[in-house]
Amino acid sequence: MWNSSHLLLCVLQVATVSWGLLTPDPFSVVRDTSLDWMESVSDLLMHALVFGILSATVFSLCLAIFGEFPTFAVFAMLGYSITVEGLQAFVPGRSCDPRDAIANVAGFVLGLTFVRVLSLLRPTPARA
Repeated sequence: MWNSSHLLLCVLQVATVSWGLLTPDPFSVVRDTSLDWMESVSDLLMHALVFGILSATVFSLCLAIFGEFPTFAVFAMLGYSITVEGLQAFVPGRSCDPRDAIANVAGFVLGLTFVRVLSLLRPTPARA
């Protein structure tokens, strides 16, 4: 049950990140609400946080299923981090900013590192 819920969370996060980065004005949803403060958060910080949370979720799922970080998952997340920024060049009102791509990759690396450190700190069960 946990792995299927975890997988669903990953899919929902990818969908939300994709929607946020590939729509002309994602802040229209929160404008004039109690969440409109989100619009003033640094763009680079927001990119790093979003990709940090996404990669931590994806890589914790990888550890739960595979017991490691499969190469395909690392390259898929890295590719997604860069590609989604490049796709913004084709969205009206958006632009492709290399600094955002760097922030995406930095968040990806932070999420991966966070999960790796936590996995090393977690006690392993004793073998009989």
